[in-house]
Amino acid sequence: MLWALAFGVLFGLVVGVRLLKGRAFRQSDRRRAEAQEQEAHASNAEAQQMSESVLRGRISEQLAPLRTDFPFEPADARFLGSPLDFIVFDGYTDVSAGLTERLREIVFIDVKTGAARLTAIERRLKVCVEEGRVHCRVFDAT
Repeated sequence: MLWALAFGVLFGLVVGVRLLKGRAFRQSDRRRAEAQEQEAHASNAEAQQMSESVLRGRISEQLAPLRTDFPFEPADARFLGSPLDFIVFDGYTDVSAGLTERLREIVFIDVKTGAARLTAIERRLKVCVEEGRVHCRVFDAT
């Protein structure tokens, strides 16, 4: 009878440990899943905020000629988007209206907001223009 009592106590301990261990694993899994969900939510919120910021920047770029401090006639500006934002044919509207015979200049513009800086390709384009390595060619497609 003593051996049956010992067996019963041992059996009870094994079952109890397994039940507690299973419960601990389930709680651990639940906490890990909650942490992953919170992390994913935070990551999604950050990505959405970044996306909104980029979108606001792109809208600002396209609307730049409509600002009162834009240094050229808005109708003279043509949006490129990439690699630079605008090419301005300064005086184009005056030439079109017959008020003058020639353009004042052609200007490449990149619009920046906040602390944004020129990208590597934008810097290279700027140097190319400053060094006078800009030409006009006619392509015959016939």
